[in-house]
Amino acid sequence: MRILFTSLLIIFFQFAAFSQTDSKYTETLELVKKAFNEKNPSLIHQQFDEALKNKLKVVAFKKSIDSLYENKGTMSSYELILEEEDKNYLLDFENGSLLMVIRLKSDGKIASFEIKEY
Repeated sequence: MRILFTSLLIIFFQFAAFSQTDSKYTETLELVKKAFNEKNPSLIHQQFDEALKNKLKVVAFKKSIDSLYENKGTMSSYELILEEEDKNYLLDFENGSLLMVIRLKSDGKIASFEIKEY
């Protein structure tokens, strides 16, 4: 009986941990959508961890997101299509779709971020 109870507790805590992770991704995706549609890429950049901030400088990142906005228009939706170490989301825009590959750290900071052709 004790083993069964312990097993159930472990499963419950694992489920709670995964749910929290999913909510962090949802919050981050909503922030990305909002920042993209408001033409405010620095809001996304602020969520990067230090390593990614050093890799993707704010000026270059802003320029690439602005160019993407000009070509694709506003972002309307996103959908998770592949989940590994990084999560892959299909992003729908006014003028097409793109793939976003993203990974969050446990503190919610963005450790990996890439938008590319699908």
